[in-house]
Order: sequence, then C-alpha cells, then structure tokens
Amino acid sequence: MSGRVDLHCHFLPAVDDGAPDLGECLSMLRALSGAGFEHVVATPHMRPGMFDNDRAGLTAAWELLGPVLAAESGLPATALSSEHYFDDVVLGRLLAGEGLPYPGGRAVLVELYETELFPWVQARLFDLARQGLTPVIAHPERYRTLWRDPSPLERLVDGGCGALLDVAALVGKYGREPQRCAEHLLGEGLYHAACTDAHRARDVDAAVRGIDRLRALHGAEEVEFLFETGPRELLAGRVPE
Repeated sequence: MSGRVDLHCHFLPAVDDGAPDLGECLSMLRALSGAGFEHVVATPHMRPGMFDNDRAGLTAAWELLGPVLAAESGLPATALSSEHYFDDVVLGRLLAGEGLPYPGGRAVLVELYETELFPWVQARLFDLARQGLTPVIAHPERYRTLWRDPSPLERLVDGGCGALLDVAALVGKYGREPQRCAEHLLGEGLYHAACTDAHRARDVDAAVRGIDRLRALHGAEEVEFLFETGPRELLAGRVPE
C-alpha cells in the first residue's frame, strides 16, 4: 500500500449518519480522490441503541456496494471496517471475533466519545491487545475529559494504543476546545495517524483545510507521517513512533 490513507470515513451508504445514498457515497469518494487519498476505509458506526449495526449487516451492505465501486473509474481503493463504540455490548463482540477490525485483522477502531477515561477503559483495551488487536482511538480531541487533562490519553498510548486525529478539528469544525486540544496533542506527539471522518462530500473540504493547517503548523513531513506512514503501521498492528 502506498499513497495517502484515510482510516476513518462514513461513505458506506444508508447504514448510519454518513452517506445517505449511493450518490453521496460516490461524491465522497471522488472528493477524497481529488484530495489525494488513494486508500479509504469505510468505518460505519457500531453503536447499539443509536446505530444498530453488526458485522453481518455491514458486510452485506458492503457486498452490495462492491460491484458499483468496481464499475467506477478514478476512485480510491476501499475497504470495510467499523467505528466500534466502546460499551460492553460492542466490546463483547470484539472479544468474540464478531467486530470489524481494520483490513488485515491486526488493529481496530474504537470510539470512547464523551466517556470519562476510567481505569476500566485501559483494562478493557488491554483485553483487545491480548486478542491480537491494536486499539486505535478515534478523534480523542473531541473527548471532553481530555480538554481538561490529556494524561489519560498519554497512559493509553503508553499502553500500546494508537490515536487518530480528525484533521478537520484543526480548522474549528467541532469548536474551539477540540481545536485547542488537537493542537496540544499534536505538539505532544500523541497522534499516530490522521483521518477525515467525512460523513458527506462537503466534509472533505474541511479536511483539506485541516491538512493545510497541519502542514503550516508542523510541516509536510508530519502530513506524510499522519496520512501515509502512520496509517500503514497501524494496519500492520504496530503503533508508530
């Protein structure tokens, strides 16, 4: 795999709050291609009570989409995974082999969103690691508990987790506090990859502006690391240094 990689995108149509239909799905992928992405992983939500997706249903939706994407030219290479909300139900699925890890089966995207990062979170993430899965924490800059104190994320990273920046946070897409937190976490070297977390084609514009801001803050090498080197390392089950 070479080129820019998006590890977190909601282009799979009609399964969550991402692309509502095939037209928007294709528009998103064309926009991502135009932004320089050569590989994009679909990460629809698996969050019981809000998005009641499971492995079987998402796989079926993916199989329906496959022939459509294959007939289109100029799109990035695509793959299926999921954004796993870290509650007991989804954790149980992951431990039972019923989640949707990243391609290759060595890493898995988890969403702790708004959760206080209590010690049990670290213990349960360690359970995933013992199953051979490297946990990748989605958009930590949006977790309120880290706005006050980033040390819980530092402990998770020290324990072998990866952290995934939603690059649009750098241009204020989610407000001032997530932007400030993202800038701080970047400065501390706590991110291992970045993503668009696009839900619509228009979100790609914010991601592109975020990439430009990332380049202005930390240089072209950081952009390459977070969108090329880092994602490939995570897909291999390794947390890059």
